[in-house]
Amino acid sequence: MKIVIRVQAAGTAIAIAMSILASSTLTGCMTPEKRANALFGEYWEARLAHSPTWATDIGDNRYNDRLDDLSKQEHERWCEIRRGLVERSAKLDRASMSEMARSNCAIFERQLRDGLLHSECHSRLMPIKHQGSPHLSFPLILVYHPFETQKDYRDYIARLRAWPAQVDQVIMNCREGVAQGYVRSRVIIEKVLPQIQTHLVAAPQESEFYSPVNKLPEKFSDKTKRELCEEIESAIVESVLPGYERLNAYVVDEYLPATRATVGIWDSPAGDAIYDKLIRYHTTTELSADEIHQIGLDEIARIRGEMDKVRVEMGYSGSVDAFITYMTTDPRFKAASGEELMSLARSILDRTEPKLSKLFNCLPKARCGLKEIEAFRAASAPAAYAYPPAEEGSRSGYYYVNTYEATKRPTYTMEALTYHEAYPGHLFQIPLDLENEDLPKFRRYSSFTAYIEGWALYAEGLGYEIGGYQTPESRFGRLAYDAWRAARLVVDTGVHRNRWTRQEAVDYMQANTGLSELNINSEVDRYIAWPGQALAYKIGELTIRRLREKAESHLGELFDVREFHDELLSQGAQPLSILEGRMNRWIAARASALTAS
Repeated sequence: MKIVIRVQAAGTAIAIAMSILASSTLTGCMTPEKRANALFGEYWEARLAHSPTWATDIGDNRYNDRLDDLSKQEHERWCEIRRGLVERSAKLDRASMSEMARSNCAIFERQLRDGLLHSECHSRLMPIKHQGSPHLSFPLILVYHPFETQKDYRDYIARLRAWPAQVDQVIMNCREGVAQGYVRSRVIIEKVLPQIQTHLVAAPQESEFYSPVNKLPEKFSDKTKRELCEEIESAIVESVLPGYERLNAYVVDEYLPATRATVGIWDSPAGDAIYDKLIRYHTTTELSADEIHQIGLDEIARIRGEMDKVRVEMGYSGSVDAFITYMTTDPRFKAASGEELMSLARSILDRTEPKLSKLFNCLPKARCGLKEIEAFRAASAPAAYAYPPAEEGSRSGYYYVNTYEATKRPTYTMEALTYHEAYPGHLFQIPLDLENEDLPKFRRYSSFTAYIEGWALYAEGLGYEIGGYQTPESRFGRLAYDAWRAARLVVDTGVHRNRWTRQEAVDYMQANTGLSELNINSEVDRYIAWPGQALAYKIGELTIRRLREKAESHLGELFDVREFHDELLSQGAQPLSILEGRMNRWIAARASALTAS
């Protein structure tokens, strides 16, 4: 199977190279704007071919029989393609382009450059972690791979058969990383082992990967059903199980002994420089680690003041620190069951959706469903997450809620959590991008974290504007989540720049947020494994807040929150610097138009 994957990748590379060569000839007589659009199209096709599982996930089924090629050769090829696209984009004459076209070009180049910047941080050499790792993303094909036709099932079987080759690539990358000094922290890899071992079942029927057999379409003949069942069983026995067994043996025997006792990226070759790059990549700003650390401390001080007001409202006589401990430890604030968490999420969704028109003129067409996070990944998963809809409407978006150890999870955070992940957060903003036909494909799927997560954190605060947070407990929950994102600024920079230990990070979170011990431990390990990503939320939210305050100040009584939100969300995810420039121009133009009228 290893040879098959390499041949496919090589074939794809040749096809893309020929396409680029032909396009460069054919676009000679095009306007700069049309040449830019052709360039965007080339990039889009190359990106889909580079990540066939992502292509399936977003509804493009051309590569459904393949897994991603994680080899060094494919990594270098993909970097070379992006460098070439940047060079060609930089040569485009933008003087005659429309403002939107110029913005598309700027965001295109920034996205490519950011991807190349991230490739300099050696994540390829550290592919195993407890979130977002191949051993976890592989079973996620069960979530997004279609199971409607015989071809769908044949493609699925081909993907099962490709798993051992991907395992070999993961192991090869890890060995290269160990040789160069790029390894994960031991605390992270210790979490990985049970995730791998859950797939080491005694019989194929016990495997998660057997589940498509249980939904074979009735239209299939008995012979076809029998054949597909046998082929899936065979693929699990011959490919899936050996792949996981080999990965488990490697991690136990080789990788775990090579891991670091320290938790910060600083303890890697050129670790401080890598962290600086990751800050720029995730926040899309030029803020330094020290500046971000101080912003976090300032925000925590502000939020604690607001928590003190809730403490007084609830009649609690102790200090803010004691109040936080009380809220996080008293059983009355914990869920009785997973069913209670799901019921709370559903009720919040149901009462929020009818009120969205108070905040927006433009609403997405896609609906929001509700699901529990699957058992095989729940232990290391976050409290919840958003799964976007398919662009063409074939699949709803889903708000996934984690019910693992439900009795340790607070109920008072469910309102803020739902506003963040569902409405009016991710599952409002992301569908708007996907449905926006004025944007080229690459922009509908742009993933600038500071914008996307900044919006979702800002959206938590919008709950107040639609009649939410009616109890002091829910208001504390909102503040707890706000403190959580502010504490991230302190903890992430503390761990990766200031040499904090894991326990120091946990202690800071416990002292300054209203999160449960379960959530705090999960979150700290996430920051250890994913340096810099957690900084984007609060930095993005503060930027959006600042823009809104400026609009309110300049427009006064004529400020319309629906117009502001519609404009903010009208052009998809983008770097914060580009967002600020565009919104500042909108504010000035709107103020001028209103004054003239």
